[in-house]
Amino acid sequence: MSGLRLMICVLALAAGGCGKDAGTATSPSATSTTATILFSGMLQPRATRFYSYTLSAAGSVTAMLASLERNGVPMPNALELGLGIPAGTGCAASVAHTTTTSLIPQIRQDAPVGTYCVRISDTEGLPGPMTFTIRVIHP
Repeated sequence: MSGLRLMICVLALAAGGCGKDAGTATSPSATSTTATILFSGMLQPRATRFYSYTLSAAGSVTAMLASLERNGVPMPNALELGLGIPAGTGCAASVAHTTTTSLIPQIRQDAPVGTYCVRISDTEGLPGPMTFTIRVIHP
């Protein structure tokens, strides 16, 4: 019987701790939303690839070389990553940085609404074709 009484007391105390908080109400805060785009492909030695994207809201755009692999093996090679505006059959980068893979943004650019591009280039000579993934985060 004492075990049953103890269980009832525990349940009663637990139920007493539940319920509505009588504290002050807070209004919802505005949160910014971002979109992530992944661009993947094959990069040949001494080649350049670019991809276009459209911003429907002005804001800060970041890009990172998320992965670089050869035959499924991660590679430490440095590539040039750039953000810019499409120009003819290329991408006129307004900001560029030579970097290795990272999941931390490696380049950043503030941009108004419009069409933009991300560019990846092998400037040092890869030992062979490699697959890559670029992550672009924008408003």
